[in-house]
Amino acid sequence: MRSGTKKRMELEERMRKVLFSTMIPMACLMIILLFIFWQYTGQYNKLSENLAVSSEFNLRFKDDLDLEMYYIAIGSKESSNLEDVLEQVEDAQEIMQKLRRNTYNNNGVKSLNSLDSYLENLRQRMLQLVEIKEYDKRMEFMDSNIRIITGLIMQEMQNYIYNESMYLVQVEKSLTHRVKLLISGMAVLLIATLGILMRRSFRLTDGIIQPVNIMLDKVKKVGRGKFDMIPIEAEIEEIEELDEGINKMARKISALLENVRQEKEMQHLTELQLIQAQVNPHFLYNTLDTIVWLIEGGMTDDAVEMISSLSIFFRTSLSKGNDIIPLSEEERHTLSYLEIQQYRYRDILEFEINIPKELSGIPVPKLSIQPLAENALYHGIKNRRGKGKILIEGREEEDALVLTVSDNGQGMTPERLHEVQEAIRTGERAGFGLAAVAERIALYYGPGYGMKIFSEEGKGTTVEIRLGKNIQPKS
Repeated sequence: MRSGTKKRMELEERMRKVLFSTMIPMACLMIILLFIFWQYTGQYNKLSENLAVSSEFNLRFKDDLDLEMYYIAIGSKESSNLEDVLEQVEDAQEIMQKLRRNTYNNNGVKSLNSLDSYLENLRQRMLQLVEIKEYDKRMEFMDSNIRIITGLIMQEMQNYIYNESMYLVQVEKSLTHRVKLLISGMAVLLIATLGILMRRSFRLTDGIIQPVNIMLDKVKKVGRGKFDMIPIEAEIEEIEELDEGINKMARKISALLENVRQEKEMQHLTELQLIQAQVNPHFLYNTLDTIVWLIEGGMTDDAVEMISSLSIFFRTSLSKGNDIIPLSEEERHTLSYLEIQQYRYRDILEFEINIPKELSGIPVPKLSIQPLAENALYHGIKNRRGKGKILIEGREEEDALVLTVSDNGQGMTPERLHEVQEAIRTGERAGFGLAAVAERIALYYGPGYGMKIFSEEGKGTTVEIRLGKNIQPKS
């Protein structure tokens, strides 16, 4: 047992090593690749934002500022005040600080430094401009200072945009190069992993395929009805346990088939006993005694009729050894039984059989109705005071034949009714009779058919059996 546990642990450990040796390096490379993508994506987004901001700034700053300062220089009513224009310069300085936070290359930083210097110089020149009183000098100062500085700012911003664009290209190239390296490394690792995996898989499957093929042959033998199995020896305990399970299954199937064979024999014995039970010595003795009494009393015609009924009863009981007979024969068998019993219990027994003629040819199991009539007589009619009646009826319901045997006898208490219903449901027998009939119906017809019992104490009992219209004799 200890060595088997070791083998199982070794197999599990081997599978873990294969899994970990494959997944861990791949997972590490994937994490590195995702980190690089995340890092470069952040830089790419910042560079793109810088280019967008700087491009927008470069498009409007010089023209807007030159125009505002021109209006201030000529003293136009349309001009803004100097504080508003200075605020534009301060906004531009804030933009430079924002660009500086996202700028990584040295050339871009140099351009931003130059732009900061130009903006500060521009601010000083704007203050100087408003101090000049003469118109000609203001215009000359405007052309030689303000416009030149704004031009330098635009030129330096263009340099910044160019530097950032070139750096963006470098970032893309670097990202592409690193991704190619990682993909190449993953490819090499994947090939190496597949090689290791195939090598270990071949070693592992060699110890599995051959035992599995042997077990497959065993299963095929079981399907052909061969249950003699020889245990196999395998290096893996799970294979040995599976083989032992197949061997146990084969033994159980063999035992079950033997049980089925024995149950079939018991079934035929039970059916024979059921038939023989109807012709018990007491019934025969009482019937013959009644015939003798009729002859001695001079009632020879009644004695002849009773002998004729007894003859029909025995002939139908035998039925040439057939288990399945037409409904008309079962009806005649039950009628002969009730006629015989009516001679003995003429003071308490009446009966009536109402089965349509068109149903007479339907095949039914022998002794489907007569045991129910016997049960109604001995457990219903005989236990009540006064005369009782047994009513036998038949009808069609779609693809089924429904037969009922009712009596107005003693009936059953709810407890006794439940006990009888449970005995029929579970197949338990307290002698032959209702349970035997229910069991035979289940045997011949299967689900959807069977027996129902309705009873009320002091009012009587009704037994209903539901049969199919088609039946095949059991072999």
